[in-house]
Amino acid sequence: IDPDLVLPTMRSAVEEQLNLIAVGKAEFDSVLTHTLEIFQLKFQYFVKNIEGMDELFEVTFSPLSASGRPLSRCGKCRRYIKLVETKPVRLHCVTCDETFAVPQNGVIREFQENRCPLDDFQLLVWSGGAKGKSYTFCPYCYNNPPFQDMSKGSGCNLCSHPTCQYGRDNVGVSQCMECHFGILVMDPSSGPKWKLACNRCDVIINLFDKASKVQVLEDTCEMCGSQTVNVEYKEGKSKLREGQLTASGCIFCSTLLIPLVEKHRASQDGSRGRGRGRGRGRGASRGGRGGSRGGRGRSSGRGRR
Repeated sequence: IDPDLVLPTMRSAVEEQLNLIAVGKAEFDSVLTHTLEIFQLKFQYFVKNIEGMDELFEVTFSPLSASGRPLSRCGKCRRYIKLVETKPVRLHCVTCDETFAVPQNGVIREFQENRCPLDDFQLLVWSGGAKGKSYTFCPYCYNNPPFQDMSKGSGCNLCSHPTCQYGRDNVGVSQCMECHFGILVMDPSSGPKWKLACNRCDVIINLFDKASKVQVLEDTCEMCGSQTVNVEYKEGKSKLREGQLTASGCIFCSTLLIPLVEKHRASQDGSRGRGRGRGRGRGASRGGRGGSRGGRGRSSGRGRR
């Protein structure tokens, strides 16, 4: 665009002026003004003719807007965001001309039509495979944490929104029995092969295979303090005693539910940030239920959406 920018003559000219200032043959202010004017004109010329560089790159590279496949809805323009699968994998909204980082080294898919209550972006699921961890995340919150206790790159399993049905406070079950500072969070996207996964370490609990619905309840276990769960099976698929279709209780203490719970470690480390702030598992005490810490001006309180 401007051949002068790649030649050493501009720098040498400035150095000559600096030498004149050093020996008292030129005024500092006049040299500074003259140099700034030159670079300002160069910048304006470069911006005016940037199309030439775009055309040069388009011969070899495809624009980001032409890459990827439509995946989910943008919460700003309501149009489809594209998933660009070349590494690093990312999301790009053509309408908003905005790019979003996403979790790497896994599969990203839609989470039905569910949306984030904070920004209306469609929720997505990251999965590390059949034997790995998986969790839901909001593309916007993943890049712009809404609460002070969330770090960039956090999924719904770390979100402290008090009323979102997919947030940590409504799907967390107990403190992790391995790392003791993570929270075992129900993955709402994992059915019918349901999983609890620690949001800090690689512990996974498989439970209630082929159940049609698993829900974390408000009640806590009187013996260990973990949140109780409710499980529902369809006719002919129940693994409960005597073919029961529904049951509620603690997955650690209920003699009816314990046989349907299996613990192992993920094949990939999906560790994240802080855990849920309520309940306890296997006798390790924890604090009270988390509320909103600020962020994008959301209200606090309990309950589900």
